Amino acid sequence: MTAERSAFQNVHRLSSLIDRIVSALCAVLFGAMTLDVIIGVFFRYILKNPLNFTEELARYLMIWGASLAISLGISAGEHVGLTVIMDSLKNMYARKILSLLINIMVFTFLVFMLVYSIFATVEARTQFSTGLGITMVLPKLALPVSMFIAAVQIVLVTIMILADPEGKLKTSATGYIDI
Repeated sequence: MTAERSAFQNVHRLSSLIDRIVSALCAVLFGAMTLDVIIGVFFRYILKNPLNFTEELARYLMIWGASLAISLGISAGEHVGLTVIMDSLKNMYARKILSLLINIMVFTFLVFMLVYSIFATVEARTQFSTGLGITMVLPKLALPVSMFIAAVQIVLVTIMILADPEGKLKTSATGYIDI
């Protein structure tokens, strides 16, 4: 096995590990959100004694789950994009160059959002939520954490695309996915 092949496998393993961890976190967060909503409905409509925190907790769990899921979309090559140009390219080098340009733009956006969200999170240290009474740093921390993970994934995906002979992202579940 060549050193290049071993490095590619390590990149793929790291991306898969991040996916497994984020998938598990998303499952827990969305499961907790569902349970929270069920409890909120039960207390509001069955017991006629609504809890004042369930709606806010569900909102924050949704924000965390959806934000973390961004990296899953990136690693699967399913982030938002128009693929008509990519689909029309038959030349491997042209595909790789276009993928590289697209991923550089996505990476730049993620880093901008990371920096901006860090400042917003620090600024929120004196704000508190009304229902839960927690500092707003916890809900706002979802964005810098998810932007960092997504930025790592876009770098890993770019390496995998550039290393692939056809210039495509190969995923285990669906084969090749155009981005």
